[in-house]
Amino acid sequence: MTYFFDNNISYRYAGMLKALGVAVVALRDVFPPDIKDPDLLRGLKDTDYVFVSSEQRMRRRPIEAALLRDANITALFFAPFWSNLGFWQAAIWLLRRWELIDGFARGVKKGTFAEVKQNGRSAIFQL
Repeated sequence: MTYFFDNNISYRYAGMLKALGVAVVALRDVFPPDIKDPDLLRGLKDTDYVFVSSEQRMRRRPIEAALLRDANITALFFAPFWSNLGFWQAAIWLLRRWELIDGFARGVKKGTFAEVKQNGRSAIFQL
């Protein structure tokens, strides 16, 4: 299992977690940084990635939601609080809550979708 950070989660955070032994890649490590969401979701289909994003719109757009369901990957979406954090606050938040996030992702079936709340707990949702 490898975590895949979308562009809206800085590649620097992926590097930080990687330095701590987490299997993680940033979008820019695998795809062109300007890839469109539908193409990205098609490219992630049937991979071992856990997709991590803060783009709430992806969950609500019919085409992207259908592609996300079809991709057969676990997806974690940081709740809207994420966009209010500064760079360093987000880094600290990730470090403090990573064990909880990772434990959740490892404990669910592939294809699960969840929103990660500010306290680090995840709430499963259906698309």
